[in-house]
Amino acid sequence: MASRPLIPATADDITADWMQQALTAGGLSASPAVAAVDVEDIGAGVGLVGTILRCRLSCRGDGADVPESVIVKLHSSHAETVATARALQLYMREYAFYRQMAPDVPLRSPALLYGDFDDRDHRFVLVLEDLRGMASVDQIEGASAAQAITAVRAIARMHGTYWNRVDQPPVAGFNDAATLQRRRLVQQVYQASLPSAFERLGSLFPEPMRRLAESYGHRIVEHTEAVAAGPLTFCHGDFRLDNMFFGADGSDDFAIVDWQVCGVRSGLYDVAYFLSSSVPVAVRREIEAEAVSEYHRVLMGMGVRDFTFEECWRSYRQNMLGCFQTPVIAGGQLDFSDARGRQLADVFLTRTLTAIDDLDAEEFLPDSTSP
Repeated sequence: MASRPLIPATADDITADWMQQALTAGGLSASPAVAAVDVEDIGAGVGLVGTILRCRLSCRGDGADVPESVIVKLHSSHAETVATARALQLYMREYAFYRQMAPDVPLRSPALLYGDFDDRDHRFVLVLEDLRGMASVDQIEGASAAQAITAVRAIARMHGTYWNRVDQPPVAGFNDAATLQRRRLVQQVYQASLPSAFERLGSLFPEPMRRLAESYGHRIVEHTEAVAAGPLTFCHGDFRLDNMFFGADGSDDFAIVDWQVCGVRSGLYDVAYFLSSSVPVAVRREIEAEAVSEYHRVLMGMGVRDFTFEECWRSYRQNMLGCFQTPVIAGGQLDFSDARGRQLADVFLTRTLTAIDDLDAEEFLPDSTSP
């Protein structure tokens, strides 16, 4: 049995010898020795909760079985980010996804070549297929109308596969975002993050949105409970443009990375989160109804019943209120020392607040007197 290499602490620990051990432990035992590794940090301002590296490999011999490059994903070097990831079990969840779920999910993700996770300190490493043949789009620039519809169709196909089947394998027991313990944890992290988010990003919060963000923090448990009373499925959870890859030839080929917050929840959360965070406001307003209608059409084509378009649209608006969570937690907890990361945070938050306002999502804030 191949020995498992130590989990790298930083990019400097990814040597030719380490890569050879990892690929061998992952199953490429017949590969020639890796002679050199050229490591490039590609996650600055993109991988908000971890380190993302592209590693170009040079091998002794013909190297036919060894990819020219791989993606290596590590825990963050930022202590507060690691603490947040540990509290929310982000690294553990992504490792579990690639080990348990990826082979069955009908949505392309990079092939796992090697992975390891240390449950003592929550450090982790993934060696993944490099999707360089596909096209990526800058989230700050935003998705086009065609790209947005492609993404919505893709996630609808995944949601339809597990729609109201979350008590069956492979989803059963994986991660339920709607448990009371989980909802309380998210509320605690959100409320702890909000003062710092206001301090760092406060100029972007119109006063009504500041008040709503505060009120939502007090009612997260009740709001997520109300959302979870509807249909549930397996969701990506961070379904945004920086995590997406499109067919370079303009085809419907589509892939998604970063499964750190995947789990069981309302499918319309992925849709609301994507359209509010990754589509320019003018484009979202133009295609929003069409995109949600297309999502519903795909679900119906996959056999989903007893879910009208009116219910779908209501769930979309209801889930939009929950889109407060990521920009507030990220804005308050994560490392924005990189200029691109700060710019992304600004764009992310501005688009999200505009969508919440456009859709009058405040309607779904539970009354403070509700149980």
